[in-house]
Amino acid sequence: MKRGLREPFFITRVINLILGVVILALMLVVLIKKNDTEIFKIIIFALAAIENFIGATISFSEKKRVRGNVYAIVCAVFLIVALILAMRYFVFV
Repeated sequence: MKRGLREPFFITRVINLILGVVILALMLVVLIKKNDTEIFKIIIFALAAIENFIGATISFSEKKRVRGNVYAIVCAVFLIVALILAMRYFVFV
């Protein structure tokens, strides 16, 4: 039995796992560093939006509509927060 037949989304799930580890590392940096953490917060929310978008895409591909919709809504919330933080950081300096 081929490996690709058992789990067709293996690579995307690994990418999602790596994104989660990067987000945790950035959270640790924000906790340790005292000043100038705004850019890290923007990156955290943007990566969380990407991670949830990947999760929504996988869920819709597996015909799990409810889970896909939840992932999509959370993705939109994280993206809006990232955009607000970016506007506050870059435009309203």
